[in-house]
Amino acid sequence: MEIIPTDEMDWKTVVANARVGDVQNKYVREGEVLPGVGYAADCYNYVGGENVFTAPRHRHDFEQIRISMTGVQDFGRGQVTEEGWIAYFPAGAYYGPERIDGASIFQIQWSDAWVSRAAHDKAYAELKEKGVFSDGKYVYTDENGESQTKDALNAIWEHVYRRPAASAIPAPRYPDPILMNPDAFEYVSDGDGLSTKALGRFTERDLTITKIRWDAAVDFEMPADRTYCLFTNDGEIAVGDGRFGRHTVVWSDLGETVRVTGDPGTEALCIAFPSARFASLVADHG
Repeated sequence: MEIIPTDEMDWKTVVANARVGDVQNKYVREGEVLPGVGYAADCYNYVGGENVFTAPRHRHDFEQIRISMTGVQDFGRGQVTEEGWIAYFPAGAYYGPERIDGASIFQIQWSDAWVSRAAHDKAYAELKEKGVFSDGKYVYTDENGESQTKDALNAIWEHVYRRPAASAIPAPRYPDPILMNPDAFEYVSDGDGLSTKALGRFTERDLTITKIRWDAAVDFEMPADRTYCLFTNDGEIAVGDGRFGRHTVVWSDLGETVRVTGDPGTEALCIAFPSARFASLVADHG
């Protein structure tokens, strides 16, 4: 278990930025949600103004969830999220062109062939010696002296794994990102001091996104069958002997049970990653 009160952390400028724009981040966590399935979790602040964040239309091998903390995000083709919304980006699904002018998010990305933070930064530096990152793309000259252009993040992936990114990008289970407005869902009380909104349950790996409200100071349990991530929207929670406020991340690893108590009225989002019984699918899709 790890507890990260992100509002208490300072923003740092993203130096190895393969996209366009002024971006800051807060490192939250990195590891595995299942054996062989790596992830990274961060908060990002898209400063905007003269250096607005943009990215071309693209897709990835990895899954991604973005929780909007402030501002508006435009993912192209009419897909726009507002503060408090959640966006789920299925592996293989195209999105963009992106434009984010002044917004902050909590983001989790994961895949069977994950590029770690250290590997990303190393590949970024090595690729800059041979080409240029521009407008969200990587431009370089191949061995035949011809100019080539790739999506910037896919170029980094290929440099790390030494094979075409297309070999790892699956056919999209959903053709587009899935945007969720939690305010449009109704809370359902379980009668034991908790109310929940079932926002989504996705793919054969059973990714589940739920919003929780404490109606009384009772425990919410994240059991040991899978990795969980809880992100507080409003109010205060208690974990062990500590109390934590808004935008706190509680990370419960596979194999451990974590209990979180909220003050009445406190709200949080809970992401349940694939359970251990789906670990065999890593070999099938990796």
